[in-house]
Amino acid sequence: MSAYEQDKGEMLNPSTYDLATHDRVLSYLRFQRNLAQNTVASFVRGLKVFLRWCREERGVVVPVELRKLQGRHADVLKMWLTADNLTALAAVELPDYLTRVRDVLLFCCYTGLRYSDVLTLQRGNLHEWDGGIILRLIQTKTRTGVSIYLTEAARAILDKYADTERVRLLPVLANQVMNRYLKRVGKAAGLVDDVVVTTVVGGDVLKKSVPRYELLTSHTARHTFATQSLLRGMPVEVLQKVMGHAKIQTTLVYAKVVEELQHQTMRRIWEGNSAAVESVAARATQICAAEPLAA
Repeated sequence: MSAYEQDKGEMLNPSTYDLATHDRVLSYLRFQRNLAQNTVASFVRGLKVFLRWCREERGVVVPVELRKLQGRHADVLKMWLTADNLTALAAVELPDYLTRVRDVLLFCCYTGLRYSDVLTLQRGNLHEWDGGIILRLIQTKTRTGVSIYLTEAARAILDKYADTERVRLLPVLANQVMNRYLKRVGKAAGLVDDVVVTTVVGGDVLKKSVPRYELLTSHTARHTFATQSLLRGMPVEVLQKVMGHAKIQTTLVYAKVVEELQHQTMRRIWEGNSAAVESVAARATQICAAEPLAA
């Protein structure tokens, strides 16, 4: 919070941090720094961890009840790619440097890997299974072991870079660079349909439409894998294992945002029209299937 201290001329000290101070800090973050609600909520969560450590490990008398330091997360759009989006990305012709970025994104779409995990993949993570190949790894963020079946599309990307001398399996760039290049990749692939983005600033709900490619980041791939797996009929409990979620409630968030799945299910139940659903699933399975193996 050095920025707050410099701007406000007020030093923050755990031994004097009270509710009045907290209100001033939140007001600064929301209205002067214009931070989103969830960013502020994450700050509050980290602040509570720090103050608890000060109190319990350093014996500092913190003059505020930590339970009163509230920071609520709001539901936000988790942008994901459709089967048609994935097809367009795979087919678009790009310069070599963007082709590598696109391939890494698609590999994550086919496996659900985070950027931090695809960055460190090595040949030791590959294992044979039932005539195919699986990935076994410990997730960097959660330290959870996962085992992921590699579909034909995922294996083709690995094979494309198999002859290189690098230790890592894929040519992964720095995350900020990759996210910047992904905007160019998405635009070239025609991902220009509008997506409505909703934010809450100062209690006001703000909505604006932006082209899909502007929201494209490396983490979009993980959302895509989750939603596409659910659309293909993967049980939530299995998806939880593949993604390495400690709590199934985390996985259920994706089930809430898969609007297409909701509509498909309602059409099948009310109209008995399963042909369209089967057609979508058959086409999508060709590019983004998932067959998990328990770790």
